[in-house]
Amino acid sequence: MSLQRFGSMNVLFLLLALLFTFSFRAQASTITVVPSEAKNQIQASINNSHAGDTIYFQAGTYNFCGLRLAAGRTYVGATNGQTVIHWPGGCSLMVFYGSGLTVQHITFDGGGLYLGGAVSNVNVEYNTFQNIAFGPNAQTEFGNWTTTIGVFMDTSATNTDISYNSFHNLSTQILSLYVDENLGVTGIFGFNLSNTTMNYNTFDTVNEGIHFFSGNNVQIDYNTITNFHRIGMEIQDDTHNLEVGFNSISQPVTPFWDTFGISTAITGGNANIHDNFIDDQVQKGCGSECWIGYGIEAWGNGTVVTNNTIQGHWGNGIAVGPSSNLQVFKNKICGPEMNEPGNGFVINQLNTKWVGESFTNNTTSPALVCPQ
Repeated sequence: MSLQRFGSMNVLFLLLALLFTFSFRAQASTITVVPSEAKNQIQASINNSHAGDTIYFQAGTYNFCGLRLAAGRTYVGATNGQTVIHWPGGCSLMVFYGSGLTVQHITFDGGGLYLGGAVSNVNVEYNTFQNIAFGPNAQTEFGNWTTTIGVFMDTSATNTDISYNSFHNLSTQILSLYVDENLGVTGIFGFNLSNTTMNYNTFDTVNEGIHFFSGNNVQIDYNTITNFHRIGMEIQDDTHNLEVGFNSISQPVTPFWDTFGISTAITGGNANIHDNFIDDQVQKGCGSECWIGYGIEAWGNGTVVTNNTIQGHWGNGIAVGPSSNLQVFKNKICGPEMNEPGNGFVINQLNTKWVGESFTNNTTSPALVCPQ
């Protein structure tokens, strides 16, 4: 056999070996962890896994916080909701940086999921976030408020889906009216979202359900929020191409002047706020010296507010902030306070008219509940 022939066969064998190795790794593995393992053992299993693997958390209660998730993996618990990760507070239970993450069927008890840096291709679905407090007691806050959010995105999130999750009992401190109006625990909080969906989540007993600053192509549909203290959904700053539709927001807890159903105080454009149900059957909780806030607050260029039902004791039905070519049409506004002169539709506190705004085909009623 010639040396040339021998060398060619070696190259062929090497290529076949590499192909075999690649094919072997392409078949992702499932790595199982159990509650009896210490945090460092579970962390080692994650560190030794490979992209495409699934880390399966068996049913039971795990006691740790700050578990670092590797990119390109799926982290899943028992589908019956019996995989519980617990910590008494002041620490995010799981932390992720990078691209490629799926978290499903895990109960986060006492802390949340921290998405740090510029994350992308993240799916957070079918999880429960519960019993998260803003501090160890009603007088003391935890040192880092970002650890007290259900799902926190600290820099940006792209191509991300946070859907079909449950957020409940996120701080009883929301009942302290004037102290915690900006401090209570929020279900989903973040900055700079793009191509992101937050659909079919439920929130019960929260300060705010969803709150983020700046975004593009964000969809917030079919969420249910009950027993909130400040704002059901709050979207701010340079946000474009926003859809907020088919959400149900009701039962504010101890409502006051800064309690809103939906607030889209954006400087961007093309927001569509439609087919939401916003209900406040509770009298204001702050006495005779204050008033309840807006059912919907809408800003932005080309914003559309349509087919929403706003009923109950809201101080104002729909309030319009800085905007151009904003359209408000085919909404129902029902409630005695909202039908006092000027309260159904408020341009802003100075009654400034914005360029191109229009209010057409809206209906109002002094009844607490809108007629069908």
